[in-house]
Amino acid sequence: MTLELLSVTLVSLLQLSSAAITNSASNTSCAPARCVHVNITYPFTLSGVQPVYCGFPTFFELTCYGGCAYLSRTFKKRLYHVLDISYDSNSLAVAVETAFSGDDETCNIPDFNVSSGLSLFPLNISGRNKNLAFVYNCEVPPSVRLPRPCANLTMGASISNAVEPWVGPKSCSSVSVPVRGFEGMDPTRDYGRMISDGFLLEWPTLGECEVCTRRGGECRFVARAFQCICSDESLCSTNPPGKSTEER
Repeated sequence: MTLELLSVTLVSLLQLSSAAITNSASNTSCAPARCVHVNITYPFTLSGVQPVYCGFPTFFELTCYGGCAYLSRTFKKRLYHVLDISYDSNSLAVAVETAFSGDDETCNIPDFNVSSGLSLFPLNISGRNKNLAFVYNCEVPPSVRLPRPCANLTMGASISNAVEPWVGPKSCSSVSVPVRGFEGMDPTRDYGRMISDGFLLEWPTLGECEVCTRRGGECRFVARAFQCICSDESLCSTNPPGKSTEER
């Protein structure tokens, strides 16, 4: 093996080392996968580890990079860090990871409205979050002013609910971030931690998959249609007991 080929092989192994199938099944299986501590199964898939039919199409694909799971189909690479997935509550905790345009990456305030950045995803921002709003390009009230500039801009921050987000004076530009951790925190000083702690997203209940897994099947999404696959790779029925079907 040449030195160049060895280097390429080592790099490839390092990139894949933190993403793995949790059993010895082949890569045609939809066995659960992991990216470090994040368990990944239907409706999500792990890119490069699970076949695409193992999850709901397109926007439920995750990538594993540097020991962290990320939503794949975003307008910036590695933008939404998936902190945890709860399949019992149909929710995932996600933190936006970016810096304000023009900053030296020490200011982790996004320069866009995070809810808008997720508008194409079949995910809902949980009502359990609060809205962390930032204002700039105006006379920022001292009571909400951040202790240091961000991208050479004087900014203000405040927490409000998602229904009536705080936007500050009308002359201000603003961006907002959903946050789940806010109790006992000061948004003007703890905004970095609040953003890093992330926010909750929810997906609709997938009744067919719940029935499928209770019957020992494996959930897949093939040719734009849900399929329940039995252990022998045949189609399992998800119809209620007593209802006729050509499937098992």
